[in-house]
Amino acid sequence: MSDTVSVTPPGSDEAVYLRPPTFAEWHALAKEHREFEGKTPPAELIARTVVTCLADADGKPAKTEKAKVLAWPHRKAMWLYAKCWETVLRSDDAVVEEAEKNSAAGQD
Repeated sequence: MSDTVSVTPPGSDEAVYLRPPTFAEWHALAKEHREFEGKTPPAELIARTVVTCLADADGKPAKTEKAKVLAWPHRKAMWLYAKCWETVLRSDDAVVEEAEKNSAAGQD
């Protein structure tokens, strides 16, 4: 999948793949995160966010469970959480413009 992002967490030699979630997955996460604007979201929500984004090299959802993420070192979990929002979960105007541009190019 071309939208899959490869990142390497600090202290790791292995790449981790992040996938863009479906709109329904993204919306559920964004809506729940909105309740915590300006505050730290609960660990369960952070873990669910990371799990939603984790993928294999082909962009298919990884079979990682929340409990595994909750057991990771905090630096790895929080780094991946931030990377999820910076990359595959991002929804600012630039992302929308890029998606519209790609959609228009596909119609040619």
